[in-house]
Amino acid sequence: MDAIDQFLMAVKSKSLHLGRFLGLLNLLVAYKIIDEGGHVVSNGLTIKQVSEKLKKNRWSPEDVETLGLKYCDLPQRDRLRFWYVALVRAGIGGTKAVMEADTLAKAVKKIGYEATLPQKN
Repeated sequence: MDAIDQFLMAVKSKSLHLGRFLGLLNLLVAYKIIDEGGHVVSNGLTIKQVSEKLKKNRWSPEDVETLGLKYCDLPQRDRLRFWYVALVRAGIGGTKAVMEADTLAKAVKKIGYEATLPQKN
């Protein structure tokens, strides 16, 4: 299990994603995540990488309902494709996603992680 898997499991076990799943997706793509030891967990993942992590960590497919998507409208047989299509359709770069990610970034400090937006040059 790598560091991003550990991060996802910590978020899931503390239910920090509830009501902020869209924000979690935005955070995984757009934020730099650092653990309490100062090690970089992620500098931001691609949509494909996020899809792979959600599949690997057996994330509940019903969570797509909180994104305004219907579970039955997504590919059912291929879980990687399921998550990829869900991420593309969810609008993870939108205003609501950014606001939820900001809130979630504050919440992950309680479990020993720091999530920050990368510096612009």
